[in-house]
Amino acid sequence: MGRRKAASDANRERILAAARKLLLQENFSAFTMEAIAREADVSRLTIYYQFDSKAGLLEALYDYLAKRGHMQRLADVFRQGDDPLQILQDFIEVFTFFWASDRDAIRRLHALGEIDAEIGAGLRARNERRRNGLKVIVDRYSHMYRQLNVIMEADTIDMLHMITSFEAFDALANGRSFEDVLRVIRKLAYSALGYLPPVVPADPKFWPGYRDAPTARSKRRRSRS
Repeated sequence: MGRRKAASDANRERILAAARKLLLQENFSAFTMEAIAREADVSRLTIYYQFDSKAGLLEALYDYLAKRGHMQRLADVFRQGDDPLQILQDFIEVFTFFWASDRDAIRRLHALGEIDAEIGAGLRARNERRRNGLKVIVDRYSHMYRQLNVIMEADTIDMLHMITSFEAFDALANGRSFEDVLRVIRKLAYSALGYLPPVVPADPKFWPGYRDAPTARSKRRRSRS
């Protein structure tokens, strides 16, 4: 029994790796169950036994990418601490890291969701789970920082849902580093909440020309002379 499960798990891993590889090919018409079976060195029946359908395979592929992108950390975000701002920061970081972890493959899956109703339904369900997480954060923020009425809360959730989407990340990531994208998304999220983070004054030692700038003492010396 243990050997059979190990063999089944190994087949599943090979199939998902093959599906990802073929998904990224320029000629997407080559993404067929037959081609995936050949790439994974299994039969078509094995693929259908594991995933039932092409849509089921792509749904499992999304889970495979999510695991590789460490999306399992999301559960810890809500378990560690009660500060909604910190939770939102960590929430954004987890999703941004995931979007960046396999950007091209995720973009292809989202594009497929636009033309395939079954795949699209799975993606919408994932997006709804992300929205539910944001609802929890906004509700906590409203109780701890700034009370939001029903309309403001709904608008804030919608804006945060848009800001934390793959599509927003994909647009922002062109020409920006991961850290810069993360900074921009957090800034937009704070704006959606109506929160102004405290500004820490810069250390004057790091101002340009600091050593050459006249001090009050040097000004008094000049006036005496």
